[in-house]
Amino acid sequence: VIDILAAAAIVMKGQPRVAGLAGAMLAAGKLPSSLLFAGPEGAGKELAAMWAAARLNCGKPGGCAAPDSTSDGPCPACEKIGRLEHPDIHIVYPLPSGPIEKTVPEIIASRRADFMASGEFEGKARSIGIDQVREMIREASKQPFEGKRSVAILPEAHLATVEAQNAFLKLLEEPPPSTVLILVTDNPDKLLPTIRSRCHEMRFDILPDDAVAEFLTVFYSVERGEAERLAAIAQGNVRRGIRLLDPRYLGIRADAASMLKLVLAGKAARLPAEAEAAAREYTREETAQLIGEIIFLTRAAMLAREGRLGPGSRAELEKELGAEGLAAAAERDLPRDIRKMEASTRNLSRNVDLELTLVQLLLDLAGKWY
Repeated sequence: VIDILAAAAIVMKGQPRVAGLAGAMLAAGKLPSSLLFAGPEGAGKELAAMWAAARLNCGKPGGCAAPDSTSDGPCPACEKIGRLEHPDIHIVYPLPSGPIEKTVPEIIASRRADFMASGEFEGKARSIGIDQVREMIREASKQPFEGKRSVAILPEAHLATVEAQNAFLKLLEEPPPSTVLILVTDNPDKLLPTIRSRCHEMRFDILPDDAVAEFLTVFYSVERGEAERLAAIAQGNVRRGIRLLDPRYLGIRADAASMLKLVLAGKAARLPAEAEAAAREYTREETAQLIGEIIFLTRAAMLAREGRLGPGSRAELEKELGAEGLAAAAERDLPRDIRKMEASTRNLSRNVDLELTLVQLLLDLAGKWY
């Protein structure tokens, strides 16, 4: 079971700019009522939202959730927040279609066991619907039940429907004085401009490797040397670091690296067989992950070409793609390659044939057709 506040403290140490800015606002009592935590996946934004909720309601000077806290244990309010049981903290998760009464307890139970869990509804389309937002508005508009402030948190806020965003906009226009609203997203461009304009945006950076390694060591019992290696591969994404502990995910990543190596080497004749094998092995969602890994490796190659990839990350990338592969990548139009991959990922959501999609993508990237 992950200690949410301890995990948040690691994340906030790895985000000193955000921690300093938010901490100063909290100390001065000037935290904006509407916040947008935006930045790359795995940067710790959702944990940062829990950190802010704890700081707003903490009963101890300096806060139990402060990055440098020497507290001998959480206060009652922070203890409840850490168990996702505080009555004034309202978290609105994206859910699949179906009875909310059934799915909400399922996801809360999962996050209590592992706050970094995901995939409770694997393969199902999820969204934040208007009924969820209306219920959240009703709860957030009340006076705090036992805390100092009510806090409404929307992880993956970009998955809110247009109707839900419009309903939420009314709350942003006239926020209750006792309520703080925190939207968390990897894709702020998918939010309505009117919502973004009413939120104080805090941009998160990728986490430093040592923060990712510490997270894996403390909460997943990974030996420190291995944690540092995985952190280098994860490149500042703590969620990716966690996924690298899953053998199934490692297989997807290995296949992605193999396909990209063939593309970079111009060995197009072998690509259809690779695509056929992957289509037999993986589900539609896993195929999307496969293409996502090829995108991730391609972006890493682009960073390496620009000298913006750390030495540890570059060494791990060279192990996966080879020195010749990296040299070949440096000569390519990598942004164009990524656009092609992203288009193929979108096609997968339209129920197109998996094998055909992969074959077309890989041969297009290789620039050869058979």
